[in-house]
Amino acid sequence: MKKEMKKPVNLITISRVIMAISLLFIEPMTAFFYVIYALCIVSDIADGPIARKTKTASNLGALFDSIADLIFIAIVLIIFLPHPGFPLKLWMLYGVGLVIVTRLIAFAIGFKKYRTLTLLHTYSNKAAGLIMACFPLYFELWDINVMFIIVFAAAYLSALEEFVITIRSKELNRNIKSMFDKE
Repeated sequence: MKKEMKKPVNLITISRVIMAISLLFIEPMTAFFYVIYALCIVSDIADGPIARKTKTASNLGALFDSIADLIFIAIVLIIFLPHPGFPLKLWMLYGVGLVIVTRLIAFAIGFKKYRTLTLLHTYSNKAAGLIMACFPLYFELWDINVMFIIVFAAAYLSALEEFVITIRSKELNRNIKSMFDKE
């Protein structure tokens, strides 16, 4: 496992985790914040294609990439939900809770079936990740309620799809693209 983590592509993923954590210590909505935030997004987009191109893709790398994504998303929620410019409403908290509970149930079912974290790389998870990654742009440009509904819808639909795939699948395939893929 130690050799696995020294692969350059996994070092990119490790850097994303470090940069995401550093966001907790940077003033939100500043130029420096946006630079580090953008680097997190670029590293997330780049690590998968680099792993495939260099033929260094692995199950451990895919799992670590998904964990890095969860860390990044959690940190974004920690930063933006209590932000003074974000008029948090109870229905928004219910939406976030619904996504989290749906994901946790899917993870629990997957763990019971496969004895490992499932964390699938579906197109809907990637789309939801991209929509959530653009969150600071929406935060500045759109009505907060509309923005939240769009982000919530993408996040919930991807969580629901992961739940359905996890229940239906007979064996773990983290790289399944959608619930309509044949196994």
